[in-house]
Amino acid sequence: MNWKLIRIIDVWLGIPILFGIFVAGRLFGKRQPQRPATVRRILLIKFWGIGNLFMMLPSVQALRVAHPAAAIDVLSLDSNRDAIRACGVFDGVATITTAGPLRFLLSWRWAVALLRRNRYDIIIDFEQFARFSALVAGQVGASEIIGFRTEGQHRSLNFTAQVPYDNTIHVTRSFHALAAAAGAAPADPLPAAGISGSENLYGRGKELLAEIGIGPDELCIVMHAGTSGNFSERRWLPERFSSLADTLHAGHNARTIFTGSAEEAFLTREAARHLHRPSSAFDLGGKLEFRDYLALIAAADLVVSADTAAVHMASAVGTPVVGLYGPNTPRLYGPWGRGGVAVYPAEECSPCITNFNAKLHVCRHPAGRGACMGAIGVEDVAAAIRRNFLEPDAPFLLARLSGGMR
Repeated sequence: MNWKLIRIIDVWLGIPILFGIFVAGRLFGKRQPQRPATVRRILLIKFWGIGNLFMMLPSVQALRVAHPAAAIDVLSLDSNRDAIRACGVFDGVATITTAGPLRFLLSWRWAVALLRRNRYDIIIDFEQFARFSALVAGQVGASEIIGFRTEGQHRSLNFTAQVPYDNTIHVTRSFHALAAAAGAAPADPLPAAGISGSENLYGRGKELLAEIGIGPDELCIVMHAGTSGNFSERRWLPERFSSLADTLHAGHNARTIFTGSAEEAFLTREAARHLHRPSSAFDLGGKLEFRDYLALIAAADLVVSADTAAVHMASAVGTPVVGLYGPNTPRLYGPWGRGGVAVYPAEECSPCITNFNAKLHVCRHPAGRGACMGAIGVEDVAAAIRRNFLEPDAPFLLARLSGGMR
């Protein structure tokens, strides 16, 4: 299904449907029961964005501490199932598919019927602008339904607790505000992401590096060339990834792995084609299962990626990461783990995709589409990497270079 069409439908149908439910609830609805003293079951809803699922992990950890007796389930899209399994922190998983209108409707109905039987004490809707998630939360029902009140989105009418969406703080902190409304303690810094089986994940990553011929004493950099099909103007040119890989190999003997989904493998092939030193890099675009890809990120020394899930996967597993930003702002979606750096030219028209326009926007940069990403030069990124990770006095000197292991 077309994501742009889905979001347009969400606006034009979601608002009147939610308003109608709100009015009906006021006229005929029963009073919602209060949260029980011991919370037994919590449902988290997040449909769009694999990166968002990883940014939720500190909130999941905080909820575990606040409600140790509770099972924590998640409702998401079927296309996110591999990512959810890789996180390994949820007790139950339900999904809705967008693979065609009929299958969407049937899976929606099935998921609601399944989840209603669980009699949740708390539902937390992590979507920032979509009305569909708010509708589903109301259909499933709970003693308490918590979600964002995002200005101009009219999505929070039926929540029992509305958390004002703050567009000045990182999304991980916005998500934690929802967890705090559900009883989690305030935290600064946020809890660790807590991916299940992280030691096995790191070990599997080392195996993958050995299989492709990268030794334990070699500097390994993962470069993620894709950004999914949503607003492709977030992409950095493949030939610039190539030039960056050549530069880092020449100066630091770094080995590079180009990655991307199967649909984005054409980008990694293009990056590999432009290499001046082909033996220094490997093209694994479309060749990895999700869990193996996460393992590779966990074992790498550094990740370089445009504004997409790879940034947040690296942050979640503690791998240093450089994120490249143009249409979006790193203030909200930048790296959030230790050793996270953002390269952002901050054009006057950026950010143009926001949680207030449902991330539906047409690039209006005077120089044309993708100009903000084009403003990021290879030397800009190479300098940021050297300054933050490779020089002797770098604030995040890579463990391999400092004589230790991450």
